[in-house]
Amino acid sequence: MVSKKGTLTNLKKSPYGKEEYDSTLEREYMVELERDTAVKSWTKKHGIKIPYKFLLLTKHYLPDFLVEYKDGSKEIHETKGLPLMLWVTTKLKGQTAEDFCKSKGWKYKMITKGSQAFYGKI
Repeated sequence: MVSKKGTLTNLKKSPYGKEEYDSTLEREYMVELERDTAVKSWTKKHGIKIPYKFLLLTKHYLPDFLVEYKDGSKEIHETKGLPLMLWVTTKLKGQTAEDFCKSKGWKYKMITKGSQAFYGKI
């Protein structure tokens, strides 16, 4: 599995001007968010921790991105490649995040790519 970490700098739509990424899929998506004309701002440094239950334990889900659009709407976006989409915890986190977003009037989106994002050479 390819997991490339790093920092993107000179970002116009991040309030911090730079953001850390944990995978090539995240890096690619950050570039997409920067180019999306409907996006007002986005960040990974949002401080959102969503509690969820797994095997009778309370865990905390830290979503990848908080995105605000020019129309004032907000969304949580999670990037996941094909292998991780099959995990039970991914489904639990997604369901919990949808409920969290609904309570705030936001939307939740899962941003996916196939195995190439994780196994291809980038």
